[in-house]
Amino acid sequence: MSTLKGRVAIIGGASKGLGKGCALSLAGEGVNIVLCARNQEVLEATAEEIRALGVDVLPLAGDMADAAFNERVVNETIARFGRIDILVNNSGGPTAGTFRSMKEADYDKAYQGVLMYVIRMTNLCVPHMEKGGWGRIINITSLSVKEPAETLVLSNVFRAGVVAFAKSISKDLIRHNITVNNLCPGAFKTDRAKELIQKAAEAAGKTPEQVETENQAKLPLGRYQTPEELGAFAAFLCTDIAGGITGTTIQVDGGISNGLL
Repeated sequence: MSTLKGRVAIIGGASKGLGKGCALSLAGEGVNIVLCARNQEVLEATAEEIRALGVDVLPLAGDMADAAFNERVVNETIARFGRIDILVNNSGGPTAGTFRSMKEADYDKAYQGVLMYVIRMTNLCVPHMEKGGWGRIINITSLSVKEPAETLVLSNVFRAGVVAFAKSISKDLIRHNITVNNLCPGAFKTDRAKELIQKAAEAAGKTPEQVETENQAKLPLGRYQTPEELGAFAAFLCTDIAGGITGTTIQVDGGISNGLL
């Protein structure tokens, strides 16, 4: 993957979890990293960890659902590095719940934080990728885009929108040597997973540890996956050898999904 050395990646939700996994994998290939997340303290700690890999890191604290922050991220990246090669769109999942429990305000918030953020960052970064004649866009979505879950209605709706957007623009972008793909994580031990475990435990009158053990016993892989496993695949999609892979939605799920596609 040496073709990535010296490139620049913007990564959302990058201070921990799947975003951090992508950042570590790309930094390991010599990619300079722009880390974006809301928690300044955790962000700075992650930045130091990644700098130790020998790359330049620009940590920017803010909410990726905020249009002004999106513009700031792109402007500061160009000011610091003069280029944008890779965009990893990653955000925390929207509030869990069924359609009966959701209010209109919940849909508005999820739209901004899951779908509109991806559209906006793509629109802001693509001109710089076109200028460089190369680009990679990776959207971290969810298995809910292939197998909607009754209790994740907001994720079902807006992450599916991300997939539709990516497919819609893929033929246009590939003409400029820019690919756009979606990754569907399965059971990863992230803060989001811990939140869902906690909710399930409260609903069932069990401890989170009991629910986690029960969940892992049901997984084909027999364990939760690590963020680095997703990050390694994201890094592969950024290589030149993967330059013909675009408009796809790929699950990295340890065999969880039941669908053929």
